[in-house]
Amino acid sequence: MLDRLRPSFSSSARIGSRRLVSTGWFAIRWLALGVCLCSATIDPVAAEPADLEEDYGEFTARPEELASVAINDIVKSLRLNKTAMVLGRSVYDKSCASCHGGDLKGVADQHTPDLSDAEWRFSGDDYQSGGVTKFPSDVEWTVRYGIRSGHPNARGAEVNMLAYDPKFRNEEDTKDFGDKEFLTPAEIDDVVEYVLQISGQRFDRPKAARGKALFNNNAKGNCVDCHGADGSGIDTFGSSNLTKKNLYLYGSDRASIRESLIKGRHGKMPAFEGVLKPEEIKAVSIFVFSHAGTSPRSVPARRGQGGGARR
Repeated sequence: MLDRLRPSFSSSARIGSRRLVSTGWFAIRWLALGVCLCSATIDPVAAEPADLEEDYGEFTARPEELASVAINDIVKSLRLNKTAMVLGRSVYDKSCASCHGGDLKGVADQHTPDLSDAEWRFSGDDYQSGGVTKFPSDVEWTVRYGIRSGHPNARGAEVNMLAYDPKFRNEEDTKDFGDKEFLTPAEIDDVVEYVLQISGQRFDRPKAARGKALFNNNAKGNCVDCHGADGSGIDTFGSSNLTKKNLYLYGSDRASIRESLIKGRHGKMPAFEGVLKPEEIKAVSIFVFSHAGTSPRSVPARRGQGGGARR
């Protein structure tokens, strides 16, 4: 369910602004949370945590209380956070586990990201860090609006990984880029070898050298535009970090990378706004955020940082 979050070019040069040359697009992570790439049946009804009912009041908030409190303030409150964690687990089990697994580790066959690591695929909304530091509100954005879900606030809406074989392009990409073959099959193989190289795998050195040039060529591969000069990804786009093969959602072996280049990737996650109650969206976002790996880039909300953050 989740995924854990532009200059002007010529028609050829701006290819990279809408594609992610990797085994995965994004993304959310996640945040997606991303990414999620599954359209499993969603059950919007999450049972209230019966084990908390007798304790409601001074020490435990009622679920509906979460709806009116900014999510980054919920995690500062003992009573609100207590309810959010229990309700969040219930919502996760009903609406997210089918895609991301009961242990939040992702499901390989569904190409969903691991929500328990410290890798965040989309930028956040923290002004001080330029979106690098992540907060519960960043997860809430992904859960609420999804990834390429069709919602105007969805993550990744402006960035897809283009199929280098024109016959696999979707209608939108064909409209933007036509049916031009930007890379020949041999050139695709060269880029694959370079991706294998920067991800620390066995590679063909002469091919990888040619692939590096194509990776950075704005009129050909133009992978650098979305993945950065070092291939580590760009949070703004939610592009994959190609230097870490464990983050490749579609596989990191030679055949899988080649398939991603040929066919492109357009992973999606549904928007849960209108499907889950406001308190359920906040609760499950807090639950997921609390299980993510800790790093300087993901921290609990600071005092004075309210909700309403864009991502």
